[in-house]
Amino acid sequence: MSSIWNLISHGVCWARRGQRRGRGTAVLLSLLGGSAWGQSLLSAESWCDFGQAGPTTALPAPVALSAAHGQTRFFGTGPGYHDADLALVSALEGSSVDWDAATSHYADRVEGVCALAASSRTLRAAQVLSVGPIAFIRPGTGDVQVPRHSRAVIIDLRELPAAPGLEEALARAIGAVSTAPVARLSERVRHHIGMTDEMTPESEYSAYRNFVEPRAREPYAATGRAELPVALLTGPALAPAAARFAVDLRMAQRAWLVGAPVHTAVAESKWMPVKRKGMLVRTARLEDAQGAVPDVIPVDSSLSHFGLGVGSSDSVPSAQALQATSFSGVPTPVDRTTPVVRNAPEKRFALEVLPPSAASSGIARADLLILHGATRLFFPYFGTVGDGIDDRLLEMLALVDAVPVTHVQQTQRLLLRFNEVLQDGHGFVYARGGPTPAGYFAVYLDEIGGEPVVRRSVVPDVHPGDTVTSVDGVPMAEWLSVETAHASAATPGWKHEVAARRLVNMNGPSTFGLRGVDGVTRFVQVQPQPQMLLGPPSFRGAGSLADLGAPELHYMNLANQVLSSVGQFRAALAAAQGASGLVLDLRGYPNFGSYEPRRRLIPTPFLTSVFRTPVWTGPEEFGWQEEQGEIEPMSNPSFSGPIVLLVGPKSVSASEDFSMVLTGARRVKVVGRRSAGTNGVVARLLMPGGMLAWFTGMEMLFPDRSTFHGVGIVPDIESTPTAVDLAAGRDTELLRAIEYLRTGQ
Repeated sequence: MSSIWNLISHGVCWARRGQRRGRGTAVLLSLLGGSAWGQSLLSAESWCDFGQAGPTTALPAPVALSAAHGQTRFFGTGPGYHDADLALVSALEGSSVDWDAATSHYADRVEGVCALAASSRTLRAAQVLSVGPIAFIRPGTGDVQVPRHSRAVIIDLRELPAAPGLEEALARAIGAVSTAPVARLSERVRHHIGMTDEMTPESEYSAYRNFVEPRAREPYAATGRAELPVALLTGPALAPAAARFAVDLRMAQRAWLVGAPVHTAVAESKWMPVKRKGMLVRTARLEDAQGAVPDVIPVDSSLSHFGLGVGSSDSVPSAQALQATSFSGVPTPVDRTTPVVRNAPEKRFALEVLPPSAASSGIARADLLILHGATRLFFPYFGTVGDGIDDRLLEMLALVDAVPVTHVQQTQRLLLRFNEVLQDGHGFVYARGGPTPAGYFAVYLDEIGGEPVVRRSVVPDVHPGDTVTSVDGVPMAEWLSVETAHASAATPGWKHEVAARRLVNMNGPSTFGLRGVDGVTRFVQVQPQPQMLLGPPSFRGAGSLADLGAPELHYMNLANQVLSSVGQFRAALAAAQGASGLVLDLRGYPNFGSYEPRRRLIPTPFLTSVFRTPVWTGPEEFGWQEEQGEIEPMSNPSFSGPIVLLVGPKSVSASEDFSMVLTGARRVKVVGRRSAGTNGVVARLLMPGGMLAWFTGMEMLFPDRSTFHGVGIVPDIESTPTAVDLAAGRDTELLRAIEYLRTGQ
C-alpha cells in the first residue's frame, strides 16, 4: 500500500500550487490543521471534557429528563437503581425546577453521566473534496461519491454533532472507500427481558430478568470500488458516534488517527438532550477477543511532527515536513499494556434494603419521572391503549408545583393518577410506611348499574342489596368520579371495582347513605371493623347442583379460598364424572400455577395464550420475546362434557389466563359479565420515598393472536344480578348457566 503521508504531502503541495483554484482548496488546507495533544491527555479521567454534544430536543424538558434517567437507571455503567434515583430527587427538589440546572446537578452526582450544553449544529449534507490524489470526506446526509482517481482518503470527524443520522453517515463514508467489510467492536451492555422485579430476588422462575453480555455489531458494509488508505482527523471533543467510529476503525487497523486522542468512554456513551443542556450517558464497554479496549486510543500523529502547535488549527504543514514522514502499510496494533479502568455495566438486583418512607416535592417529581421512564421502556400496551403518558407527566408535575408535597399519600395519589392513563388493571401504587387504616368497612361490594351494591356484610344495619349512595355527605357519583380518575383499569367493570375498593379503608367512623331494595335511603354510622371482608362472589363448594333443581349437573368453584390446590381440583373433577354438564366458576381468583386443570378439561391438544415480553439488547435494540405452546390433554380424571364458564368484572389476571385457554379452545360457553381485560406478569418498580408501582410487563394475546387487553373474556350470554337478587342471596349467573346446560338456550 502506498504511504498515505506521501499522498497527503503530494496533495498539500498540489493544493499550494493551486490556491487560486478557489474555496475547496482553502477548506482542505484549513481542515488539515490540528493541535498537539500531549500524553497527559491520555488519562481516562474527565472523559466528559472530550465529548461533543448534539442538538436539543422538541420534547418537554421533564419528558426528556425522564428518558435520560431511564437510560442511566436501566442501561448505565454507573450506580444502581437507588443511588441514581436519589440523585434525581436531589436535582428536582424545590418549589419549582430549573431543568437545565437540574440536568447539571444530576450529572454531577451520577458516575458515567456528563452534562453538556446542547449544540445548534445539525448534520449537513456530505461533502467530498478532491485535491490531487486525496479525497477529503466530511460525513453527512446523502451518498458519498469518491473520485475514481483518489489514492487516499481523509475523513474529518471534528465538530460533527451528536445528531440523528450521524452513525449512518459515518458508515457511508468508510463504505465508499472499502472493498471488504470493516469489523466493528462488540459492546458489553445490559440486556433486559422485561423489567426485572425490584422487590423480589430473581430466580430461575422469574418472568423478567436482566443480564450483561457482549452485543455484536454488524461490520461496516463495503460499497467502494477500491480499498483506499484512510486517515481520520480527530479534534479535542467528538460526538459519541464519531468517537465510536474512530475506535472501531483504529482497533481494526483500518485507519490512522491524526489530531487528538480518542477517549473510549465517549464512544460508549449516548447523547440525551434535555433542554438547553443534555447528557452523555455511558451505557457500554467496547471489547474485542482480547477483552476491553484501551481507555484512550492515542493518535498516530498529533501533527506536532509537522510543525504545528496548540492553537494552530488554521495552519498547514509544510510539504517538506509531510515528505519526511512515511507511514506505509497498515497501522500498527494499538498498545494494550496499560490496564483498563473503565467499568462495564453490571447486572441489576432487587434492593436488599428498601427505601424509607419519606415525602417531598423532589421525591414526588423524581418518582413521576422514574415511573414515566420505566413505562416508556417496558409497558407493552401503548399500541392498544394509546400513548398519553407525556401529557399526564406534565399534568402531575404542575400539581406538584402548585401544592408542595409533604406526606406520602400525596405522592401515592399523584402516581395513581399517572398510572390511570395506562388503562392497565395491574396499575396499582403502594405507599410503604404510610399510615395504617383505623379499620375497614366490612362489606363485599358488587357493581350494578354503575353503583356499589352490598353483596355480603358483617356490619350491623348494612344488608345485602343495599346500594351505597353517599359517604360522609359526599354523593357516591361524585366520590366515584374522583376515585375512578385515580384508578387504572382496562375495562369499565374493573375500573369501578378498583375505585370502590377504596371505600373499604376507614380512618374513623363514617356515615354511609344506603338505599334499600324498598327504595328508601337511610344513613348509617359505621364503626371501622378489624378485618376486611374478602373472597370471591360465591363461596359455594364443588358438588352437585341438585339443590338448585339440577342433580344431573355439577359445579366447581376455582377461587383459591374454595379450591386451593391441584389435588383438590382432581378430587372435585373425579366427583363430577357422569354429570351431563359442568359449571366452572372463575369469578374469583384461582391458585393454580400449572396447566394441569386445563389439560383435564380440554380433551384435545390446545394452544396456550401468546406471551410477548419486551426485550432490550442494550439501549438501542428493542424487540419481543414471544412464547406460545401446544399442550396435550390429560385423563383420569377428566371431563369431556359441556361446560359453562362463569366470569365477571372481578375475574382478573390468573382467572382470565385460565379462561383465555378455555375460550381459545372453544371448550366453554361463557355466562356472566365481561372480565377485567388484564393479564400478564406484573412489573414492580421501587422508588424513593418507599413508593412501589405496578404495571403489566408483558403483552398477552388470545391463542388465535387476537387482542385481549381491554377486551377480556366477553360472555356469550350476559347475566347481571339486581339488588333484589343480592338481597335474596340469589346467584343469577349460576342459575342462567344451569338454564343453558339444561335447555341449550
